[in-house]
Order: sequence, then structure tokens, then C-alpha cells
Amino acid sequence: MKDFKLDNEPKITSGFTTPEGYFDAFSDRLLSQLPKQEPKVISIFSTKKTWYYVAAAILVLMLSIPIYNKVTTRSEEVDSATLENYLACQSTISEEEIVNLLEQKDLDKMKIEFNVEDKDIEEALNSNSNLEQYIID
Repeated sequence: MKDFKLDNEPKITSGFTTPEGYFDAFSDRLLSQLPKQEPKVISIFSTKKTWYYVAAAILVLMLSIPIYNKVTTRSEEVDSATLENYLACQSTISEEEIVNLLEQKDLDKMKIEFNVEDKDIEEALNSNSNLEQYIID
């Protein structure tokens, strides 16, 4: 086998040759061929932002509806004179219906303590001949 040396052997020339000054203006020519308008950059989180806004709006609605109902439905207390006048004018309401509508705290307010002793009761019963009427009432 023969000795093979790279430096001594004739080299094969390639078929492609670059003209002189080709790479000096290459970047300018390439940039002139690119489009002038840059594409719009769409963020990955832009779609998530809308869902965050939707969730926040729903949360605000959920909190504001009970507060609005509480503010608008304040019950106003009716004074006793107005209530008595109303009940006096309404003849269709029986006394039993009124008693059924009273609560325990209302009954406690109406409770009257009579300081009547037993001897006073006996005197009233002895002086009055119509005892059956007292027993029935």
C-alpha cells in the first residue's frame, strides 16, 4: 500500500464559489426581505385572565345579593297606638285569633299583677248574690 499524505495530494475544488463582498451586505439584504410588520404576541395567560374576571364577577354577585336583600327588607316596628287602631277597625278579627298570634314576650309585657288578698275576694263574693256569673267568667 502506498503512503497517503493529505498535504501532497491534489485537492478537488468544489463547484460553488462565493462572489467577492457577498457576505458584507448579506445581513442588509436578508433584513430587507423580512416582513416589516411584527406579529402580535399573544400571552399564554390572556385566556386565563378572562376566567379570573368571570369568577370575580360571580363572587361579587353572590356576595352582593344577600346584602342587598338584607338592606332593602328592613322591618319597621309598628307602634302600639297604630296597632290598636287597626285592630279596633278590623271587626273580622276575633279575640281568639289575636291571642293565637301573640308570642310569649308579648304576653309577658301584658301581664298585670293584682295585689288582691284572699279576704278581699271573700268579701266581694259574699256581698254579691250573683256568684254563678263570676264562676262562669
